[in-house]
Amino acid sequence: MLILSLIATLPIWIANYPPMTDLPQHAAQVALLGDLHDPRFGYGALYTVNWFTPYLLGYLLIYIVTPVVGAVAACKLVVSIFIVGFPLASALLLDALEIDPFWAILCIPGTYGFAYQWGFLNFLVAAPLGILFFWLVVRSPARANWRTAALFAASAVGLFFCHALVCAFFGLCAATWLLVEARSLRAAMMRALPLAAVLPVAALWMKTVLGHPAARRPIIWDLDWWNTVEPYYTSLSEELHLAGASWGRLNGFFPRLFGVAPSWHYVLPGVLLFLLPFFGGMCFGKRPGAWMSFFICVGVLLSCPHAAVGTEFVYQRFTMFAVPFFLLLLRPTPISRKKALAARSVAVVLVVGFVYLASMRAVVFSRQAQGFQQALTYMEPGQRVLSLAFDHADGVSIAPVFLHFPQWYAAQKRGVVDPSAAMMHPELVVYRAGETPKAVLWDFEWNPEEFNWNEYSREQYRYFVVRSADNRGAALFAQAPCPIALRFHQDEWWLYERPSNCNVALTQRVISASQ
Repeated sequence: MLILSLIATLPIWIANYPPMTDLPQHAAQVALLGDLHDPRFGYGALYTVNWFTPYLLGYLLIYIVTPVVGAVAACKLVVSIFIVGFPLASALLLDALEIDPFWAILCIPGTYGFAYQWGFLNFLVAAPLGILFFWLVVRSPARANWRTAALFAASAVGLFFCHALVCAFFGLCAATWLLVEARSLRAAMMRALPLAAVLPVAALWMKTVLGHPAARRPIIWDLDWWNTVEPYYTSLSEELHLAGASWGRLNGFFPRLFGVAPSWHYVLPGVLLFLLPFFGGMCFGKRPGAWMSFFICVGVLLSCPHAAVGTEFVYQRFTMFAVPFFLLLLRPTPISRKKALAARSVAVVLVVGFVYLASMRAVVFSRQAQGFQQALTYMEPGQRVLSLAFDHADGVSIAPVFLHFPQWYAAQKRGVVDPSAAMMHPELVVYRAGETPKAVLWDFEWNPEEFNWNEYSREQYRYFVVRSADNRGAALFAQAPCPIALRFHQDEWWLYERPSNCNVALTQRVISASQ
């Protein structure tokens, strides 16, 4: 189990950067946290630290490791902890219920699915801890005592500061387990009551968050089983020439689980993933707590909203929990050693196949990211940058992995890149009132063609990082009072620089890696 889990981290380490949409923003957040204590950082007045956030653990882990190994390696290390920890935590939970922990390897393919490709760092880091929290509840003594009560309360509050959604999900599963597995209602209430310690903390945070305009955005349910109203996946279906019905709650399940485009090719391995334990000597058990937990997971995937309280892709990210919660339903039955070995061998091959698929995506992504790596060498540290990513995709991921990619400049060269996650209400480092730039999330990063030299605080930016198949400089900077120099170009990456004195023409030779 451990060896296979470690092998599963290979796609992370063979990539120059992890192919995760939001990860560059998270890395920039960690860099900002450190830079705010540096008097040489020229943008400290723009930001403040928001310690009362359920996004703490992932950021703090990267913050601790970055001085030792650097920003990119620190992110890779923390994401690797999730890749290894998720199946291991699942195995521990299965073992507590006397279910063969070997089958937890089937959780590995889901680690490279929807939440990973979108780069939901803090959610990923909290996922194994949520399973461990549930394990703590499952194996707790049947009779309430003050030590267990204190541990439940502290664990629930701690899990909240890892990620609020993970805390809510596993808190509900834990409370339900205690209620249905208890010998009496009184005993159940006595055991479950300490979990409520997190409610005042969550309520206070919610009250604070609802004061932010982003949190008051409308709830989007998107409940269709076959289609979606989500703009990105609607357009992705059109680009891939998929049938009209795609990315719905049901037919989008395997694509989200494995992180692949909708195709019949993945239905068979997807079904096999859930059938293999039965070929390997398992059958359905009758433990009510396990069934209730599984139904809660299914209920989230089928009925929770797509977006709520300013957070998008709510239900989709829980897809990774479908496999471990399904495994909770099983119990062992007698089977020949030969059949059990055959089923286990197929399971290992299936998991290795999905790790190989993730590795191939990482290779394609890395090839396309090389131009940005080269552009970084032409950018001085500590500057302000505007990201203009016209082309968000790498062609192999189910998320726009280049949407926020220029944020790696902020993480690696201690500058500022707009638009950034600092405008989001749950973030650790946020803009002070009145300091939010014109180029903000949700709109500008998806539509950089909105850029207008006279409206977007152009004088603030030293560099403009563009990802586009063609040179858009003439159109983008037509209103500039001076020539905006093309400093570097490779593949789809274009680096432009504004001269320090924009009244003086800056004439520079175009540096191209193709020359």
